[in-house]
Amino acid sequence: MASRKFHVRALTSIAALAVAVGMLVVSAPTAVGGPPSCGVSNTRNHKGYNSLQAAVNAAKAGDTLEVKGTCIGNTSVDKSITLSGVTNNAFPGPPTLDGDEQGTVVTITAGTTTIRNMTITNGKTPDFGGGIAARSGSSLVLINSAVSGNSAGSSGGIDSDGGTVTLIGSTVSNNTAAGATNCQGLGSCAGGIWNFGGTLTLIDSTVSGNTATRRGGGIVNQTPTGGSAALLTLSGTTSITDNHAISNSAVNLGGGIWIRGGATVTATGDWTGSISGNTPDQCDPETVIGGTTCT
Repeated sequence: MASRKFHVRALTSIAALAVAVGMLVVSAPTAVGGPPSCGVSNTRNHKGYNSLQAAVNAAKAGDTLEVKGTCIGNTSVDKSITLSGVTNNAFPGPPTLDGDEQGTVVTITAGTTTIRNMTITNGKTPDFGGGIAARSGSSLVLINSAVSGNSAGSSGGIDSDGGTVTLIGSTVSNNTAAGATNCQGLGSCAGGIWNFGGTLTLIDSTVSGNTATRRGGGIVNQTPTGGSAALLTLSGTTSITDNHAISNSAVNLGGGIWIRGGATVTATGDWTGSISGNTPDQCDPETVIGGTTCT
């Protein structure tokens, strides 16, 4: 965010000079300053904020917050709201939520958070969910948005712990799960998304270029012991491509999708996408998705 830093006739010529200098000094902060990098407005009451967290705190359930520019920091959401990215003359750049490598960018603890037309990036945490973390019972709807360039101990892009996550026309790409041993105590899992006992639906979306140091380069779909069954559904043009479990260990499996605990992966009748180009394999264990064997 841009910083804001923010006597008489015989001496007439000296006084005039002093006035001129004074004017320069007063004008200086305006010359070196600049607009805020982030602007948020509530469409219900038209109040404006320079902090997304402040706008969320003041919002009521059902409100829509228009987000402009790049909002830096970590935001926690505990009510049903919509975050809608907007570009205008004052904020011409792409609407972005930037975690500044200081933790999860967006944490959803309750309600349904809808994120539209935004990029979520630069989140970094040693735990779960570099870009977005959806806690138990919460919901995320991601529309025409990107979760990219985030990192975590596991779930580099999105972590869903018993949540409901739906991606529509969105991308989860170039996220990394590394540097931790919170995946069975042996490494990191889920470079892109970890669906842990929740419901994950991908519609016309892409999971690509993500990496994990153990399993599930693209996605981990896991039913926890004694917990709710995890369900992953692929629809439309959704593709899971070029994700990687990068360690040389023999236990590395599920370059595209790692399926564990009896979790289910299905495809709707209109699924025309693919699971391809992942290493060391596409799916583990072998499973049939939309009539095609993924192995």
